[in-house]
Amino acid sequence: MATFRCVQLLVLAVTAAAQSTQVLQELSNTLLLNQLAISNVLAERDSGVRVMRQWLDELQSNITSECRRTRGQEELDSRRALECVRPFTVVHDRCIMVESKTTGNWGDMKKFCQQQGGKMVKVDTDNFMYHLVRFLHDNGLNVKNYWVGGSDEGSEGVFFWDDGTRVKMGTPFWGDGTGDQIQEPDGGATQNCIIMYKDDHYFFFDLPCHDSHGVICERM
Repeated sequence: MATFRCVQLLVLAVTAAAQSTQVLQELSNTLLLNQLAISNVLAERDSGVRVMRQWLDELQSNITSECRRTRGQEELDSRRALECVRPFTVVHDRCIMVESKTTGNWGDMKKFCQQQGGKMVKVDTDNFMYHLVRFLHDNGLNVKNYWVGGSDEGSEGVFFWDDGTRVKMGTPFWGDGTGDQIQEPDGGATQNCIIMYKDDHYFFFDLPCHDSHGVICERM
């Protein structure tokens, strides 16, 4: 009987030990899982920190570049303003002069601009054209047609600026006629010089070069 009791106690002890081992193993597994989870959280945090740091570095770089560009543009505008003296004035980064009192044919007004230390204006971007037309209206100069520095003399149908670059065709530069709704240029061989035409919102028209009009000059 005593022997059976000892065996029974031994079995209970072994069972308890096995259960303890299982509990310890489960605790160990739980600890490992927690450690893995913590490692993942830390890795994600570190990754997030790196992404945030990279984003902040890029933002700072962009802000620095924009500040430098702005300062550079302000310095350029300041230099242009100092260089652009009367009778010229700054219009959208260009130094221009609008002559509405003196009129003449295209060749005469080209010489007029040269005598002022400039040349006939080159209107080669829609943005500049917008600001130039707005300047005419804001300053009460929208009372004349104005010669600009483009023509197709010697190259019928292909218009060039004085510097040899081609004049852009179509909208938004050229008008659509007055009544016929045919887009300019439509004058053929008899109309070879470009004018900013007041009756069509100062869009380009081709007119006979011997006509008499004002001129817009640009300082060289």
